[in-house]
Amino acid sequence: MPRQVLIGSIKQETNGFNRHTTPLAAFERQGINIGEQIFAAYENANLEIGGFIQVAREEGWTIIPSVASFAPPAGPVEDEAFEHILGILIERIRAASPLDGVLLALHGSMVTVSHEDAELEIVRRVREAIGPDVLLMTSLDPHCNISQAMAEVVDGMFAFRTSPHIDQRKTGVTTARMMAEAFKRGTRPEVVLERRPMLIGFDGARTYHSYGPMLEAISLAATHEKDPDILPISIHAGYSKADCSMVGPSAAVTGFAPKSRLQEIASAMMDECWRTRETTSERIVSVEEAMAAVKAHKDGDAPVVLGDYGDSPGGGGYGDGTALLSALMESGVGNAVLTPIFDPEAVDQALSAGVGNRVTISIGGRNAPQQGGGPVTADWLVKTISDGRFVYTGPYGTGTTGTFGPSVVLESGGVQVIVTSIHKGIYDQEQLRIYGIEPRDMAVIVVKSMQGYRGDFQGIASVCLDVDSGGITSPDPAKFDWKRIPRPIWPLDPLRP
Repeated sequence: MPRQVLIGSIKQETNGFNRHTTPLAAFERQGINIGEQIFAAYENANLEIGGFIQVAREEGWTIIPSVASFAPPAGPVEDEAFEHILGILIERIRAASPLDGVLLALHGSMVTVSHEDAELEIVRRVREAIGPDVLLMTSLDPHCNISQAMAEVVDGMFAFRTSPHIDQRKTGVTTARMMAEAFKRGTRPEVVLERRPMLIGFDGARTYHSYGPMLEAISLAATHEKDPDILPISIHAGYSKADCSMVGPSAAVTGFAPKSRLQEIASAMMDECWRTRETTSERIVSVEEAMAAVKAHKDGDAPVVLGDYGDSPGGGGYGDGTALLSALMESGVGNAVLTPIFDPEAVDQALSAGVGNRVTISIGGRNAPQQGGGPVTADWLVKTISDGRFVYTGPYGTGTTGTFGPSVVLESGGVQVIVTSIHKGIYDQEQLRIYGIEPRDMAVIVVKSMQGYRGDFQGIASVCLDVDSGGITSPDPAKFDWKRIPRPIWPLDPLRP
């Protein structure tokens, strides 16, 4: 009889410094796919569930699709949203039982209003529903904060090994093949998690250069994975802005070897994390340094691409910070575009004015003007109006769809600004092309993204820089009033190796 394997996903990355909670509507806008809808949404996509389905079909498993949904990074998920979607998952599990396995695509840094460790709550309830003998494995984002308690509930976990995350489907394939190996052996593997008192680690999981701590960690993991009793090792850089008690980097080793051997490998991985804690493959620059690069651009050069690291919607930033916009407009540089500014009020005003008309309005800076800049007022030309819908055509989430909602392109002094009514970051050139802007033709491109944009933009840039604009995704830990993280912790406190 074929193995009965249920698949599902509940994902959100929480920024504990974002004062806006994440409602059910945020998940609904992205789509809550239930049952057979999952195949249409994910089977051919570069996402983890697509990888689950691929392996399940190769192995001849019976696939039971449950629920799959995500919300953009923001503040804690509201209880109504969490309970609604998790309730669908548990209901589907109970209806499909008995099962042989459950594969879940999780993020690993979700916090809800009532649950600091939301992923633990998900797997705890799933385990309660399926019983102790059914295999339960999860894929993860490497920017996850994983607790020891979660590692004790699951039978395996594996995180993306790229940032920008271009291996989502591959990660799903790897996780599902870990389950297939357990089925083949007829025994459950064990998971050992190791961590160090660190806020951040493994260079933030950066892999867009040919060097750096994350790539070194992957190479170290490969030496251990030569042992057939060691399954692929999950390397977690952590996500500090979740501001939670289980914050920080960790390594999870899943395998059939004795627990002492799994512990030895996990410790070696985290020793490597500690050794490279001061090393980074990318220096985050100031706004002033970024503007110097902009002014050095010459006609005919490929674009200067700046990532607004400090106000990244992909990290739970507000997405309306204006520090880089103000600097860009003051620089006098033309043929520039900044995207996106999340400002539904400004969108409504521009829509009322209409394409081809001018309107004097303030944009951005409404959420935290003291962090990342206040509203920018100018006489704007309304150049373009769009419904904001796009398809990812680059390496990130290839084939999936998204939307900025009703949105506009405003222009003043040679600077175009894409203003949106839905909060979302930039990962794909198509997110500019839907507005009639060809990225390669621009002199300067500013995107609100931490590093995810590099998968599709780094290749077209003459210069590519990540910029600390001072928002709530700033890389500087000294700028934040931490509430929940354990202390002492590196780099905030002096610690000995």
